Amino acid sequence: VEENALPLNDSSEAVTAGLKVYKEQYCGICHQLDVAGTGGIFGPEQNHAGTFAGERIKNPNYHGQASTAAEYLRESILEPAAYFVEGFEQSAHHMPPYTHLSDDQIDALVQMLLQQK
Repeated sequence: VEENALPLNDSSEAVTAGLKVYKEQYCGICHQLDVAGTGGIFGPEQNHAGTFAGERIKNPNYHGQASTAAEYLRESILEPAAYFVEGFEQSAHHMPPYTHLSDDQIDALVQMLLQQK
């Protein structure tokens, strides 16, 4: 499985842009991400998103459309019900679709999350 569908930009600009969107959209209310200084408790932690994204698409319980880590992260933002992370299936706080975000905002989030190894 290919790691990324998007070219991985490992510059601090990509991380900064993604963190800006992450904080503006209050992702840290639900998700823990140390680099963002967030400790959310309702959703899966995202400290290793760049690693687990590629692993989750190989899970037999995954029935989404993604075939790369980047596609999985994008799908998780736009269609979070495509796959519920183990332990969060019965959560009363399922993530809503973030379809109001622009492509640039989604790309920034995906690039930043891919770098969280």
